[in-house]
Amino acid sequence: MMYYFHSFPKVLTTDYNGNQIVLTNIMKRVELLPSVFNNPLAFYSYDIQDGDRPDVVANKYYGNSYRYWLPLFSSQITDPQWEWPLDSKSFDLYLANKYFEAAGSPIDPNTGKPSIPLITTYTQGTVYQYTQTIETVDSYTLKKTTDTIVIDEATYNSTPTGTTVKTFPDNNTITQTVSVNVVSIYDYEVNLNESKRSINLINSIYAAEIESQFVSLMGT
Repeated sequence: MMYYFHSFPKVLTTDYNGNQIVLTNIMKRVELLPSVFNNPLAFYSYDIQDGDRPDVVANKYYGNSYRYWLPLFSSQITDPQWEWPLDSKSFDLYLANKYFEAAGSPIDPNTGKPSIPLITTYTQGTVYQYTQTIETVDSYTLKKTTDTIVIDEATYNSTPTGTTVKTFPDNNTITQTVSVNVVSIYDYEVNLNESKRSINLINSIYAAEIESQFVSLMGT
């Protein structure tokens, strides 16, 4: 069992009163097994579930919650507070704090705290941005491409939508579908949060080796 920060080197320094104290040097960085990180077979994708924390994921996959740093390290997550998806309750609180003033500072009379239902209603009914999506399908290669761009309201209102088909002399076709969408603040924040759910996990067979190398490098 390895305590992550126990492996970091110590430094001797002086506090404001002139006393010598020992601190953990959390700024030290090392590179672990670059050959492993360049091998796609060394990883597999995991979708973070509501309520999953790094230690929960580590216990699920590695059988040890103290390996919580491995899911973060393998996905290059340096700020788990914001790079890890929020659970539903934390997400509601995040919205309430971020959009409290924009929503008119609504207060729940029963708790004296920001009214989550009213702020949620505000974010669901307020436009964050307009987008245009163009989906193209090539009948010859069967290749499908989708491009989405942000547009302004005037373009949103004036853009023709629908599907057009262009046929070539060899009877192959290009089918293009254009659509426009209104993205609310709520939808934007949900999509942003959901985009953080897919992470990489280092294959468990490498866990002990990476742990050992990490401790060794931190001690040099």
